[in-house]
Amino acid sequence: MIAPRFTAALACGLALAGPASAGTSLVIDAASGAVLSSENAAQPWHPASTTKMMTAYLALKAVREGRIGLETAIPASKLAASQPRVKVYIKAGQEVTLDNALRIMMVKSANDISYVIAEGVGGNVENFVAMMNAEAARLGMRDSHFTNPNGWHDPDQQVSARDLAILAMALMREFPDYSDYWNTGAVQLGKQLLLNTNGLVGRYPGVGGMKTGFVCASGFNVVATATRNGRTLIAVVLGALSGTERTVKAAQLLDDGFSKWGGGYTLASLPSQGGRAQSICGDVRRKGGGVALADDADSSGPIAAQAQDIGGNASDGGRFATAAAPTQFSSSVLTRLPSGKISLGPRAEMTPVPVAFGRTPGSASAPLAANVTGEADSRVARGNAPVIAPSAPVAAGLFGTQTGGLYADRGRTASGNGAIPGSTTAFAPADSASTQPGESSGPMRLQGAVRSGAAAPASLRAGAAAGIKPMPRPAARPLLVKPSPKAEPAKAGAASRKPAQAAAKPQAAKPQARPKTKPDDDA
Repeated sequence: MIAPRFTAALACGLALAGPASAGTSLVIDAASGAVLSSENAAQPWHPASTTKMMTAYLALKAVREGRIGLETAIPASKLAASQPRVKVYIKAGQEVTLDNALRIMMVKSANDISYVIAEGVGGNVENFVAMMNAEAARLGMRDSHFTNPNGWHDPDQQVSARDLAILAMALMREFPDYSDYWNTGAVQLGKQLLLNTNGLVGRYPGVGGMKTGFVCASGFNVVATATRNGRTLIAVVLGALSGTERTVKAAQLLDDGFSKWGGGYTLASLPSQGGRAQSICGDVRRKGGGVALADDADSSGPIAAQAQDIGGNASDGGRFATAAAPTQFSSSVLTRLPSGKISLGPRAEMTPVPVAFGRTPGSASAPLAANVTGEADSRVARGNAPVIAPSAPVAAGLFGTQTGGLYADRGRTASGNGAIPGSTTAFAPADSASTQPGESSGPMRLQGAVRSGAAAPASLRAGAAAGIKPMPRPAARPLLVKPSPKAEPAKAGAASRKPAQAAAKPQAAKPQARPKTKPDDDA
């Protein structure tokens, strides 16, 4: 329990936060919830496409409860097909399985596919948005309000760095077997090769992906995870003025976080700030001379940005204390240039995962999507849905007694798809001998690769929503193998798909030539 005096000091620091253009950031230990650095972490901010993390969370929750299946074919409505770019140009009436839709949405941040998922899970967008807000309240995301499932700008849609860290923690803890949805480096949709919008993917060792976002009002946002020496961190950066700045600052924050063990307070203890998110579009345009600076996701070479001051670890939550960027970095790809800028190395070559529109053989036996007209009993899962106990907010339950189970990720992982340096990571309880300074007794910590066939840990340090156990993936798909230079990407990727999907002929999607980035593009 955080001391009242400490709470007052922390709240004071948040209340006196600087202008919106100052940005906001947060780094936490994913296992313990310890705050490693914090800068205006509860300041309301426009989420842009980080909103899609909640869309994915609700879709996976619906799969766990048997209301929809990964092979469920969801038809696209005219509303979904009409969403603004970034999109993959699905046509009204075309179908896509939830499995392929989730991968496309999380890798490419496709706005049209986000609406397809929302309608397939909620029946219509209005119902789904109500589900988003109800889930945010349940998880303890006190600063958040959603108005659409894809993050396209709405003045009333907002989150905070604190809330996005809570959501990232919930995704990682409740659905570890589905991490390939947010850490895949690239997907191949017909003639479209779609790279992950997260510039850390393929550049930062141990990165576990997650989600980016951009609208002019929000600036460039990212929620990123990374694992080093068996320890996983979650970093949130909101309000960077370019894609490169966002990526480099996130890398700096992660490097700094891996050198710390926490300052005595936790994600659960960060108070809400209140208020409304403000637009920083003017600053974004001034930085780019009238337009938003291009994202770094399409660049394969090194990128560099000015070194950023990063949030400290003082009792005010990092509002007033900052630490200059270190002169040397523990990551081998972060270097300081003579100009003073920080450089992040080139992107690793990525093997795309093939995806397609249309049904698969498994679609015939999968539950119908909620937006499909049919008999009442055909619109829900066949058989009894699992009983899920009511859940306490994640933020409130981070340090209670052990209540849930967590399983090692036995599906495709960052290290298995050739896109992300690092090793497979699993959550496991820490024994007393492994407790690090600054951690409470009996914490959960992250351990390294799990041996093939090893039993999954049976319990975890409390922190996932109480009473909810993650659902193992129905069938782990083989890891992708990086092809030789002469191998065709489509053939190399086919081995990683389910047999049914490998046999399905992808429908060619409309090729999209990427135009110059505009201020209203959502990435």
